Parts: sequence; C-alpha cells; structure tokens
Amino acid sequence: MSEDHYSAPKTGSRPQSAPKPVLKFWKPSELWIFGSLLVLGISFSLVQILTWGIPSLRESRRYTPARCTVVERVVHNRIEKGQTGYRPEIRIRYKDRIGKEYLVNAYDKTTLDDGSGFDYTYQDAYKILTKYTPGEQRICRYLTAEPSKAILKRDTEIWQWLFLTIHIALALSGAAGLFWSARRRSVSLERVVEPEFKPDRSPTIPGVQRIKESPGIDLPYRLPTFIMPVAQNLAGLALTTLWNVIAFWTFIYVLIHRNDLLDLVLGIIFGVIFCGLGLVGFFIFSRRTLRILRTGTTIIEASNFEVVPNRRCRISLRQSGPLSARSYSVALCCEEMTRYTKGTDVLTNKQEVLRFPLFERTDFHIPSGETFREEFFMKVPPGAMHSFISDSNEVRWKLSVQIKTGRMGTIVREAPVVVVPAAPN
Repeated sequence: MSEDHYSAPKTGSRPQSAPKPVLKFWKPSELWIFGSLLVLGISFSLVQILTWGIPSLRESRRYTPARCTVVERVVHNRIEKGQTGYRPEIRIRYKDRIGKEYLVNAYDKTTLDDGSGFDYTYQDAYKILTKYTPGEQRICRYLTAEPSKAILKRDTEIWQWLFLTIHIALALSGAAGLFWSARRRSVSLERVVEPEFKPDRSPTIPGVQRIKESPGIDLPYRLPTFIMPVAQNLAGLALTTLWNVIAFWTFIYVLIHRNDLLDLVLGIIFGVIFCGLGLVGFFIFSRRTLRILRTGTTIIEASNFEVVPNRRCRISLRQSGPLSARSYSVALCCEEMTRYTKGTDVLTNKQEVLRFPLFERTDFHIPSGETFREEFFMKVPPGAMHSFISDSNEVRWKLSVQIKTGRMGTIVREAPVVVVPAAPN
C-alpha cells in the first residue's frame, strides 16, 4: 500500500469540507430508519390522541360513578321497517351524590335513548342478560347533568388502545435505535483513535491517549476492546417483550369478547401478524443476548501503544470462560474508509484491505471460571500505510477476534492499533 495514496494535504491548499455533523452520531441509513420510526410513531400518536384520546376523556367526564343494585333483567323489542330488533335492559337502583335514589333501565350508551340500541338478536340480548344476577352489586355511571340516565357497560375501544400502544412502541423503537446508534458511535474505534494534535506529530495520525492511560497486567498497555453492546440487545428484548404482552393480550381479549365472525377473523389476522412479529423479534434479541452473556471476556494487551512497520510488538491474549467455539482466531486487519457526498447525504464506504492471521484454535473450549492465556508477536509489514484520519479518508488498523460458536453465530471483538511511520534513517 503506497503511503502517497493517503498523504497529508499540502500547505496552502484548499481545506477539505468537513462532513455533516450527523456523522458524529448516526449513519445516514440509521438516521433514516430510526428517525422515520420516531417521527411516524410520534405523529400517529398525536393524531390519535387529538382525534380519539381527548374526546374520549371529555366524554368520560360527563359521567359520575356510583354503586348500584341489579333489580331485574328484561329483553325489549321493537319493530321497525317490518323487522324486529332487540336490546338488553337491566333495571338498576342507585343514588346520586346528594342521596336521591333512582330506578332506571340501563345497559350501555345506546340505551340512554328510548329509540336506539335495537340492533341485537334475541339470542345475543339474552346472552348479555345472563351476565347480571338480580340482587348483585355493580358499578354504574350516571350522567352528571342528568342523573336519571345511567349506563352499566363502558365501551372499551380495544382497537383504539391497540393502535395507540403500537404507535408509542414505534416511537420508543425509533428513540432507542437513535440512542443506541449515538452511543455506539461515541464509544466506537473511531472515537478512541482520534487526532491528537502535537507539535512533533502530524495531525493526520490518530492519537492514543486512552491506550496510554490503560495499564495492563501481563504487558504494559491494555487495548480497549469493543463488542456488540449488551445494552442494545437488552433494550430490544424489553421492547419486544412489551410488544408481545400488548399483542397477545389484545389477541386473547378479542377472541374472548368477540361479537361476530368479523371480530374473529380480524383477531386471527392480528394474531398472525403482530404476535408473529413479536415472537420473531423476541427470539432474535434473546438469542443475541444469550450469545453475548454466555461468552467470557476478552482482554488484549500490547508491549507498546504505537506500532512501527517491520518492527515486532508482543501481544498478550486472555480469554475467560465459559466459552465453547468451533474456531477462535485473532488477526491484524487494516481498513480503508472514505467519506463522500452524494446529493445532500454524506456516505461512508468501508473496506478491509489487509488481514494477517496471528492466532487460531479449532474446537476451542474454556470451562467456567478458568482463563486461557497466550502470547504471540505481531508485525506490521514493511511499507504498509500508517494510521491516517482526515475529513474524507481514514486508514484504520485493529486486532480482530472472531469467535465462531456454530448455531449461536459469530462474535466479533475488536481492539484498535495505531501504526506510526518509521523514523527516517
């Protein structure tokens, strides 16, 4: 790899334009996906709250709860346009706030009007009456402005609550995704090896302040190691658990309280789509979390915090158990990154250009409570490009640990390595 390919800009040349600030936290793809979920979730939630939530709250304030006694049950009928309709009526006795007693026929809001609510069949109306026993105590709600009218059954509006919880879950998923992306970016390898401006050092060579301030046990310096964070998977697991609780509760409620065949069909469709998505998400995040928690920690230490091409550097590897892997390998890798503008977006292209195997074991097993230790030498080939960072280009060196665990997938843990140019002869 030629060093001239990534040489620093000459003095007096036009400085390169800095990338958009969004790259400091989110990639464009993550911003579009999680940002869209957040915006859609908040928008749908606000629309539903304004069109249904607030009016429903105002409607509920029209009623005052009171304890009532069931007196008798009656099925009333009415003939309209040659057809007979039925509605259930439960005669109840209750008192208002000032102690005045009322004896009225009630069921739901349709029975508040003497001419409405006759849209039941006789069998359905009678089935409703069987749920009320004369002499039992119930909670009714009478109109505060007209205490002589009351209802026993409130409309649960389960579908409205379902859609509201789904919209809130979308917003929470988008917010959690943006938070995870920003957190991952803030503790990523790029943030560890940032430019460290010194008079005797080129500003395009990354600094190693965090490495220098981290002493090791076997060797002088411990390299910061990064894996897929557990917090990300725990957040996803919590969201999918909440999704499953809402989905299955709604599915069971619809099946139990269905009124006709349409409710049954809608409930089955809902169960297949939303419960299925929830189970798939719960399985994925549970599998990932279990894979990380069942793998011990990886510690990588180095004899020097800066590596010079064609000069050996001792590496110490410590892997704690429990661990069962089909293969366990360590390699020195070099990545090239390019940031470029496409329209209004700033995109990042990353490609691994070199990989040098350093250590490998197959059928690797470490019992719980034990630690595997191994030391080996690492040498960057002569003529290799040193670590480089600028507004548009970056050359990054790292130690990559790949743990292939079979059905549990592959766990990748990385540690940054800063390669500096060799001193001139």
